[in-house]
Amino acid sequence: MECKIVEYGELNEEQKKQAVELFMEGFGHFMTFSKDEKQKRKLFQELFHPSLFLGYVEGEKVLGLLGIATSKARPLKFEHDICVKYFGKWKGAILSKQMNAIFQKQVVKEPKELYIDVLVTGREARRKGVGTALLNHAFDLEGYDTYSIEVFSNNQAAISLYEKSGFVVEKREKGSLMRFLGAGYPIKMKKQKAFNRT
Repeated sequence: MECKIVEYGELNEEQKKQAVELFMEGFGHFMTFSKDEKQKRKLFQELFHPSLFLGYVEGEKVLGLLGIATSKARPLKFEHDICVKYFGKWKGAILSKQMNAIFQKQVVKEPKELYIDVLVTGREARRKGVGTALLNHAFDLEGYDTYSIEVFSNNQAAISLYEKSGFVVEKREKGSLMRFLGAGYPIKMKKQKAFNRT
């Protein structure tokens, strides 16, 4: 079966829904701003950046999702008008402002650094090379020589994948309040592109 990595904006409507489902499977427990799961999914379908989110597609099914951030943009921006459309004038405005304080915070400053903002694979696709293929796609993008990612300490499978892909631990944030969410503490990892020397 044919496998390809496709920008979110090029996915069909059903595949966009699948991409959002993957996102919610991996990150939905952090999205506590509404109990209306259907409404949140519709919101994300409209918010995902068309070229900074990429799907790993096998046949017609999205099995993995990659979100990348540069020094200029991140893949998830809570657009004011879209948030208002789904949550009303006041709640939408507050949601946009508060979520953008997190999701639009600059994570890399150097133009040659790429931040892996989102990497998630479906349960049926785990340990089948989908995550590795998405990372390798990011490593092959032109113009970047340094890659960063954050992972929670309890996610040993992801840590192992990143280490196998050449990431090394840069910082362990054991004092972070995020550990109270049950996922452990954040670990910042970095990888430098290897250059051939002749």
